[in-house]
Amino acid sequence: KVVFAWGRFNPPTTGHGVVIDRVAKEATSRSADYAIFASKTQKSCIVEIGVARGMTTRFLSEHISLKNYDVEYYCIDTFSSFTDKDLNFEVKKRGKNTKELIGFAYNDYKKWKINFKKFSFIKPIKHDCSTFDFSTIAPINLCFLDVDLYLPTKNTLNNIWDHMAINSTIIVDDVMDNNQWDGAYQAFMEFVNEKKLNYYLVGNKCGVIQKVK
Repeated sequence: KVVFAWGRFNPPTTGHGVVIDRVAKEATSRSADYAIFASKTQKSCIVEIGVARGMTTRFLSEHISLKNYDVEYYCIDTFSSFTDKDLNFEVKKRGKNTKELIGFAYNDYKKWKINFKKFSFIKPIKHDCSTFDFSTIAPINLCFLDVDLYLPTKNTLNNIWDHMAINSTIIVDDVMDNNQWDGAYQAFMEFVNEKKLNYYLVGNKCGVIQKVK
């Protein structure tokens, strides 16, 4: 996650007013480097799921531009907060408080696209990640998943796995127990246990999976 302070729809920046956790930032950029270099015969594909105002998007976009990487960077979000289905599951099945979960309604698809128009490799997609067909953008070299709740995290991990390239990386945010966003933690742990996958944690709450075969 990042801490930020800027106006309602002002474009995000990695400069004044933004503090990105150093460990998470380094891990994300290194994962991007690894995933892109692992794909030597074709244009690399990065997908960020759950973009909010675009702080992570901005950081990775600047990194991609600086390195002059040849990528397609898909940014998938509802751009209208959580779905009712996902919120209801947290409240009815996981005992969460609705008031603690409501957020991200400030996002606006048109404004978000304008903020990132200078990055030609960015492909914003307005869609529920739980039902998105990842075969349409496969093979995927790097996925950054930050949707907080159980259902969208679990559905996305299950749906995207077969479309990840060999030597690709998935980074999931909010892999931390006992907080309002621990649906992501439960979904992540269930997924790696069901698939018998190795994983590691970066910083306080980023879970990382690498697909090696």
